[in-house]
Amino acid sequence: MPDGTRSFALVCHDPDAPLVQGFTHWLVYNIPGDVTSIERGAGSPFTGGQNDFGNTGYNGPAPPKDHGTHRYYFHLFALDDELDLEAGLARAQLLERIEDHVIEQARLVGTYSN
Repeated sequence: MPDGTRSFALVCHDPDAPLVQGFTHWLVYNIPGDVTSIERGAGSPFTGGQNDFGNTGYNGPAPPKDHGTHRYYFHLFALDDELDLEAGLARAQLLERIEDHVIEQARLVGTYSN
């Protein structure tokens, strides 16, 4: 964890979706800086943003049939402050709100095709 981390934000985004801005699968933020894992299926104690499915939860890979392999970027942002952001932010809104607070960013990329 980078020195000075007070909170985290996590975004899962598919840039290969056939839309101008790609497709966001998950946004979760207001994650305290001492958190080291997010449990699967436990219900999140953190704040959810609105994904492109129109809800605030995680929705997994779902590329259109015969659309080839898609990349799924999981961006974890270490932030220098506890921003107390409201629920339901879209990806562009979240990125704008955290922009001046990002200390470091980690990225994990997975692929999926059907």
